[in-house]
Amino acid sequence: MAEDFDTPDLRSAHVIVLGNEKGGTGKSTLSIHITVALLKAGYRVASIDLDVRQRTLTRFLENRRSWAQTAPWPVELPLHYALDRGASENVNDNETMEFTAFAEAIAAVEHAYEFVVIDTPASDSYLMRLAHSLADTLVSPVNESFIDVDVFSRVHHDRTRRGNVAHYADLVLEARRKRRLVDNGIIDWVLVRNRSLSIQSNNARQVGMSLKRMSAELQFRVAEGLHDRVIFRELFPIGLTALDPIETAVQNQTLTSSQLSGRREVETLVQTLRLPVHQPGMEHLEARHRWYEGISHFYRNLAASAGE
Repeated sequence: MAEDFDTPDLRSAHVIVLGNEKGGTGKSTLSIHITVALLKAGYRVASIDLDVRQRTLTRFLENRRSWAQTAPWPVELPLHYALDRGASENVNDNETMEFTAFAEAIAAVEHAYEFVVIDTPASDSYLMRLAHSLADTLVSPVNESFIDVDVFSRVHHDRTRRGNVAHYADLVLEARRKRRLVDNGIIDWVLVRNRSLSIQSNNARQVGMSLKRMSAELQFRVAEGLHDRVIFRELFPIGLTALDPIETAVQNQTLTSSQLSGRREVETLVQTLRLPVHQPGMEHLEARHRWYEGISHFYRNLAASAGE
């Protein structure tokens, strides 16, 4: 039976969470490029780094802020929050401190900004679960490996044990249940096939088929992410992305075909996320409501197809 979706009282900010309990999938790389893409599109963007150990998003933005001081063009920067981990020996005190800091950051941006991008650690934690429950769009990068697939749906040679909902997928499903109870919201879950090779292997095709089979049961969409390109790593020290006019950053430098392809990949990914974007004569909050209507219709159909 299709679920009923009543439009909730949406906040202005559309929250994008980058999450996956499997490390090394490219969450921070995606968070960096999604943040910069939205800034360049003219949106008011805030970012929150919950990865208190790695802080990759924070380090990138520090590099970008430094570059901006002498850059030959106006460099876009989000309002950024880097949360600290509780240092007390008391777990409850730590969670209280972390919750307070996170709640203050969200309260400061949820009505003043149009998008909030949250980068989460590759581990199950109180803050990580809290961020998931606030997501409007949840982006989970997955590499072309059954090791990565195993955190969503159990991979096993024994068919009787194959396909069970795995730990991270269970976390997302629980976040969705809580979100529906709190404000009747929807978490649009997008699995992004990331760091793929230019030439698709047989393993990649098998992973793709596996994700397609899982999508109806776990209620997610599949999108193509970024190829494993040097450009995404070499620009990090100066805080730039493939979307920046890097051809003017270094005199007489022209973009390589790989750099141009990297830029197109980021642009295509952002389009595939189907975020509430500006339209002529439409306020952002109205675009949010249109987004909600469209995405709830998508999940009604997906739930119906899963029940057939």
